[in-house]
Amino acid sequence: MLDLRRLDIVDHEVARVLRAKSGMERLRLAHEAWELARERLTAFFSAEHPEWERDEVQRQVAKRLSRESG
Repeated sequence: MLDLRRLDIVDHEVARVLRAKSGMERLRLAHEAWELARERLTAFFSAEHPEWERDEVQRQVAKRLSRESG
């Protein structure tokens, strides 16, 4: 069974691979992950709420990404 308390722990092998990358490579990976999350949330909210205007979708994405999901 998945232990949800451990979701914030980085796997040892992943940590080893990330340590081997340069700071610029790690920053690029983080940026790409952020963009992917933003794009996925935009698609999700657009599909779930087709009545929302683009500005509202962007507002909700920003709210979710800033951990204000309420």
